[in-house]
Amino acid sequence: MGQVHEAGMPAYWVSIPYVLGLSVLSEAIAVLTTGLVRGWGEVAPGWIPIIGGRGVRPMAATIPAVLGGLILTFLFTSIPIGNRRELTLYGIVETVEYTNDAWDTLATVCVTPIAVWGPLTLALAIAYYRRRTAPSPAEKS
Repeated sequence: MGQVHEAGMPAYWVSIPYVLGLSVLSEAIAVLTTGLVRGWGEVAPGWIPIIGGRGVRPMAATIPAVLGGLILTFLFTSIPIGNRRELTLYGIVETVEYTNDAWDTLATVCVTPIAVWGPLTLALAIAYYRRRTAPSPAEKS
């Protein structure tokens, strides 16, 4: 999509499963993140063997959510340092060049929201924990 590649692209037998695998993984993570704000994040669905219908312990959801939020934050956070280079967790990375500004703008618009996925997951994890461990109104009295 408008990228300038100096080297050849990987073979289809490598790139198609890679992209499909990333898509399935990101969708699975997104669905699990949704559990932090939906009822099935508090009571396991009945169709799940062994734990179906039982309450989910707050820390059983909070700890993976916090770890996932931290991983997502570190993976997708970069600091532009100029000359089409960025400072990332992996070191200095050269960004991809595009054939024109329209492709560059489209790529930026499509990829930028992923940078807030980690911090939003951390916020959801904290809100989930606070909601699940708060004393009930009857306990306050």
